[in-house]
Amino acid sequence: MGKTATNKEEKKVIMTFTVAECGEYHSLGEYHEGIATLAEAVEIYQQIPSERMNGVPSIGINLHVEGTVKMEDLQADILSGSEIDIGFINLMPEFCGNPQVQEAVREIIELFPDKEVIDY
Repeated sequence: MGKTATNKEEKKVIMTFTVAECGEYHSLGEYHEGIATLAEAVEIYQQIPSERMNGVPSIGINLHVEGTVKMEDLQADILSGSEIDIGFINLMPEFCGNPQVQEAVREIIELFPDKEVIDY
C-alpha cells in the first residue's frame, strides 16, 4: 500500500486592507489597496474629502495566498458607509476562520462605535 501525504505544506496568507471612495464601484474615485495596517487604512479613509464623495466610502480586507496570482485574492468591504457588515464575512470560510481577520473586525468595531454592526 502506498503512503498518503498528510503533511501538506500550508501556504502563507497575507492580509492587507483596502480603502475605496466608492465601495460599490471601486473604480469610481480613490481606491487604495495593499495597505499594511488598519491604522493606515483608517487614516486614508478619514482623509477622503466628503464634498467629492462618488459613493459610499469603505474599508475592506484583502487576503492573498502566497504563491498565487493577485486575481485569486479574496477581498471584502467590512466597513461600508454607516455599517460594519460582519454577517457577510461570516459566510466566507477564508475570512471567518482567519484569526487576523477576526481581530481586524474587532478593531474596526472599536474604532467606529457610531457605525451599525450588521450580523445576520
